[in-house]
Amino acid sequence: MYYQIINNTSFETDTQPWRLIAYNNYTLGTPVVNITSPGYNDNSAVQLNLNSGNLTIDSHLTLVQDLSQRTVAFDNGLRLRAASEVKVLTGNSITDRVEVSLTLASSNGNLAKIHYVLASSTALPANSTSDAYFAIRWLGSSPWITLDRDVTRDSASAFPTIFGSLSTVKDIQFSVFSTSQGAPTIDPRIRYYETGGDSYWNTTETVVFDPDADGLFNPSTDWILYDRGAPPPGQPLGIDLRIKYVDTNLNGRWDSGEPIVYDLKNEGIYDLAANDPVINGTAVAGSLLQYPIRRQTTALFDQVELYSPVGNLNWAHNGGFETGDLTSWGNTAGFRLAPNPTHSGSYSANGTAVGTTAALAQSIDGRPSIDSSTSLAVSTYIGRMTGTSSSDKADLWLGVVDNSPQANPLSIYYYFGTGTGTIPSNTTDTINHQAAKYGTLGQWLNLTRNLQAETPYFDATGHAGPYRVEALVLEVSAHTGSTTTAYFDDISIPAAAHPTYYATDSLNSTYLYNANKPLEGSFYFSVPEQQSILNVTTPNGTPLQTSDYTTQLIQSSLQITVPTTTGMKYSSPGNWRIYTTSKNALADLFATLSGSTSSSSSFDAGSAVNIASESKDPSGNPLTGANVTIFFPASTQAFIGKTNSLGWYNATNVVLPSTPGPTTLEAITVSSSYIGLRTSQLTINNPTPWAIIIYASIAAAALAIFNLLLLRSRRRKKTGPNPERTPSLGKNPPGRKGPTKP
Repeated sequence: MYYQIINNTSFETDTQPWRLIAYNNYTLGTPVVNITSPGYNDNSAVQLNLNSGNLTIDSHLTLVQDLSQRTVAFDNGLRLRAASEVKVLTGNSITDRVEVSLTLASSNGNLAKIHYVLASSTALPANSTSDAYFAIRWLGSSPWITLDRDVTRDSASAFPTIFGSLSTVKDIQFSVFSTSQGAPTIDPRIRYYETGGDSYWNTTETVVFDPDADGLFNPSTDWILYDRGAPPPGQPLGIDLRIKYVDTNLNGRWDSGEPIVYDLKNEGIYDLAANDPVINGTAVAGSLLQYPIRRQTTALFDQVELYSPVGNLNWAHNGGFETGDLTSWGNTAGFRLAPNPTHSGSYSANGTAVGTTAALAQSIDGRPSIDSSTSLAVSTYIGRMTGTSSSDKADLWLGVVDNSPQANPLSIYYYFGTGTGTIPSNTTDTINHQAAKYGTLGQWLNLTRNLQAETPYFDATGHAGPYRVEALVLEVSAHTGSTTTAYFDDISIPAAAHPTYYATDSLNSTYLYNANKPLEGSFYFSVPEQQSILNVTTPNGTPLQTSDYTTQLIQSSLQITVPTTTGMKYSSPGNWRIYTTSKNALADLFATLSGSTSSSSSFDAGSAVNIASESKDPSGNPLTGANVTIFFPASTQAFIGKTNSLGWYNATNVVLPSTPGPTTLEAITVSSSYIGLRTSQLTINNPTPWAIIIYASIAAAALAIFNLLLLRSRRRKKTGPNPERTPSLGKNPPGRKGPTKP
């Protein structure tokens, strides 16, 4: 999301809080600044009217707005927009132009200025390490020249050496430039009497003022300015173009009392070092021997807007030192790049103090406010601390200011180790903390701290928020004769901003984006192109009409812009809410019995199953790398992973709950652009009693055999004994044979 951060972009009534800077302007009674009508697609614009002044490097009029007390992040997508109409541009020098410019500040104190030249008469000034000029070539039919630039991209090409250190925008200016051209102050009425036979004046020759410029000496009307003997009447008088005068009243002709000088080197100034002869009067060294031919530049400016990114920023630059140097940091004495040990990546910063203090610092010129989204993270490794005094320490401290008119300085210290084993007591303007595992040597100590937790202490000591971070310092210190060595890595001051989203099974997903107190209510933001707007809600809770904002597809994003003309209708600053929607990104969720490829919703308790989820964008394309969570809401069991190139994430050999009955399976997918949720109802069956079935089967078989034998026995009884057989009288004793027939 990007907030428009300039006050009074369209000059509908006045120029406040813009401040005028006028240099060498020759007004001629014309107002230098005025509000004129119409403007660019609105009622009015501001007009700058410049007439070049004396012969100096240039003349200019500038309206400037100071942004140093605001939070302006120099990050990807920093955008400048403006419109200008050039009314007059009569000069033809390199300094005759119309421009809009930004002054950029860096974390180590360097400044750079980027100039967008909307009109010029000739070539642009040469770029340097601190100034870059971009010519805006206008091909439109409208007299208004429109500017829309990605400042971050332009700065990367213009200032490659310091680009990584650029942290904020210090001011914005729009200017008109013009330069007077010099014409030598030669008055044809000032002549000399040639006596030497050459064609130029010598100090031995008389200089005469010839009022009628007839070129003949007339004793009755002409008078001698430099007397080396009066010429005979009627003698011709010559002109030497190096005889010049100081035009003190700038009327373009010589007047009595104005110094007359011979310009030996034809420089256009009275050069005392060159021994320029003074012919008449008293000349001051450096006096101009030329008068200005004035040039005019007049231009209108309107809709001057600067959009700064908000949220998901890191205010600490090069905190991981992966640039391979200490870029973005200042006061580097005592610190060096270290390839080992590192907390992550290839480098850390090593600070070593021997009987002194070494402090590696960077300014945070964007001055971010401390709120719930602002935190600090750092990892520190103390390699050595030989001292035992309070001067022996390794710490990180933040420079903070309160919201008083004088911006009272405050400090927050995080100590990783001290020689005494204790840290200083807090004061009214300083908080001191021990980091986790404080005092441990030879291992990385990790600190993560939400900075809003620090503010109640300052509130209690008489300060008032909002509090702003202005400096970050890494410090190692050692008492005389002692040594402290520490390594620092992964330093960040992130300010995170995330949308709130709502997902329901099988329904479209909803996203809520918050714009908190944008200046003048003007902002724009980009969402994935397949999200559509539900509504934009104003600070007073009413939804905007669709005519009050614009949408535009840019690459793969939908850009939604609430312009200044809309924002100024509502209380400012206020909080805006933007609701969008998209198709549910969790396309499918099902389970299969392990070893099977057929989905089912009915399983035995305790079965092992495979669970499959499919994530797609609203167009049906696979979402690769989306974060998926699969879980059973009734239990703590959860499976987390990322989708593959086809949009699938599967959890295998998942043991189902052992309790029979219905249960819910749920999956959530979250990609960088879309979200989704889907549930599936499963039935857990009662366990099958196989042992009982077997025992029952055996019992049933035994019963059947018994019944069969019983039936056969009953049949025998009904038919009687066999007459052909003698019934047995009893059992024979073992080993014996029964009786035989005779």
